[in-house]
Amino acid sequence: MQKILVPLFGVIILVCMLMPRLNAQPTTQDTIRIAFNEFVDMAMDYSANLDARRKNVNLAENRVHQARANRLLPNLNLTTAHGLVPGVKSMNPNITPGQYYLDPHLENDWENWGIFTQAEISGIQPVYTWGAISNLINAAQKGADAARYELDADKDSFILQLFELYQSALLVNELERLMNQALSQLDEAEKELEKLRDEGDPALEEKDVFEFYIFKAEFQALVTEVEETRDFVTRSWDLVLASGPDRRYLPAERFFDPLPVTLQDFGYYENTAMHSRAELKGLNAAREAAGYGASAARSQYYPSMVLGLSAGFGYTPNRPRQNNPFIRNNTNFLSARIGFGFQQNLNFWQIRNRVERSEIQKRQIDDFHDAASDGIRIELGERYREARIAMSKRQSKENALRISNEWLRTEQIEFDIGFGDINNLVDAVKKKMELEVEVTQLTFDLNVKMAKLYRSAGIPLQQLLPAED
Repeated sequence: MQKILVPLFGVIILVCMLMPRLNAQPTTQDTIRIAFNEFVDMAMDYSANLDARRKNVNLAENRVHQARANRLLPNLNLTTAHGLVPGVKSMNPNITPGQYYLDPHLENDWENWGIFTQAEISGIQPVYTWGAISNLINAAQKGADAARYELDADKDSFILQLFELYQSALLVNELERLMNQALSQLDEAEKELEKLRDEGDPALEEKDVFEFYIFKAEFQALVTEVEETRDFVTRSWDLVLASGPDRRYLPAERFFDPLPVTLQDFGYYENTAMHSRAELKGLNAAREAAGYGASAARSQYYPSMVLGLSAGFGYTPNRPRQNNPFIRNNTNFLSARIGFGFQQNLNFWQIRNRVERSEIQKRQIDDFHDAASDGIRIELGERYREARIAMSKRQSKENALRISNEWLRTEQIEFDIGFGDINNLVDAVKKKMELEVEVTQLTFDLNVKMAKLYRSAGIPLQQLLPAED
């Protein structure tokens, strides 16, 4: 009998991507059935890898806010100074404190100390920058879009792994049902063989009995493999859902059937992939970001108009303010200025290098986009071929199973009325068991192959499943 092959479906990757939390350990266990969408939502809540990708999106959005902050007073500085300074004194009684600057013999008064406080604020407001600021904002926004598409691509890959895990649970449940049914049928066949053996039926040969027991022994190994696979899938579910001993999750579906989808022609999936794959959308966004970055760099070739403003004051109680507007006492003053001006980066070699770098990045992303498009088409062709083969194999085995059921019914009827051959009946039972297992495995294979085809085409896997009631 063919061995049961349940793929490991990347559980090691899931271990790296998930960060399960610890739960309390109550004495009872609840069984909860969840649909695939619920399964995905719960698993994503515990994915450390997706959390890291979300933080990349947050960082990209932060760069957008930084770029937008350049619109309003990007250069605004405040400087303060504090200390102790001596006062001043004049020996000329005809000079008032507000005219001390007229005394050439003015001296420091070392016996009169005061606290010196000074503050100056300056800022530059861009007025016209030849599109530099708007291009920087657009470049940052497209960079954030690229980060979001990268997150979407990781989500799509993660959902595919979860789909395979969910289908594995359905497969194991169906195989357990088939194993229990087969064991019951084997027990009945064994009783009939032993009965005929005791009665000395001449049509029964010893080699037929030995072949039956060899088959039953091999089948028991198959049962053990199913049990071990069931435990493996259960542990994987516990890991993905971070479930503890207080609850056990099971698929909401109680029957394992092929997905209710129709395989379209290849052109449909190719056209959908070129417009829907998150990887291509991310590269398109990155290419636009590089284009905006190049435009922002070119704008530095031209002078930008700015509005400058500054204000300051200084106060020291033992240093009088001077009354002449052309004379400034740096320890006791008040001033404010505002006006228009121009800023120009004169390092044109540096500007040219920045423009060239942005253009190279844009061309590089174009190459990545072309390579990714070709890779997706190749991947899609392979997935389409695998899905068609899986569908054909399952259809053939399902037809064979239907014929096997007819054979078994015929042998059973003939045996019941006394004209049948026990060897033919056992052979019919054995063939039906083998085909049931193969059809179940091929159902799993077909569902997973269709899911991989949908992933390659950029179609949400939720569209594979029937609508929930």
